Amino acid sequence: MKKQIIFLFVLTIMALIGFTSCEPFIENKITVQNQADGDVEFIIAGKTYGVSAKSSLVLPDFKKGTFKYSTLYKIPFGLTEATAEGDVAGDMVLNAGTEILLQYGSNIADSSYTIFGILSSSDDVNRVDPFEEEGN
Repeated sequence: MKKQIIFLFVLTIMALIGFTSCEPFIENKITVQNQADGDVEFIIAGKTYGVSAKSSLVLPDFKKGTFKYSTLYKIPFGLTEATAEGDVAGDMVLNAGTEILLQYGSNIADSSYTIFGILSSSDDVNRVDPFEEEGN
């Protein structure tokens, strides 16, 4: 009888570990690193997040989907011209367990400020979402 109770206890513990590590419980995360000389405002899913110069923002447990994002940026004092290049706006695709890194950098030349955005994702571009129904 003791062996059966121990076996059932071990089986229950293994089942709990197995169910808590399933893919539906994997979280998406967006990290915004602002290495630019000016502050930025990161806009996604109807919300604005301020990210000061030389700082980072982490948005854990972001829901699954495709989201449009954009960037507002502040020009450092004394500069008269500004341009933006790269991934400062576009779409973010988040499947189960996706980690996104959006980095901002900048360059100052004469009186001109250029901000750069670089977007990186942990997903393989050819990855098939395991929860996406086929044939729809």
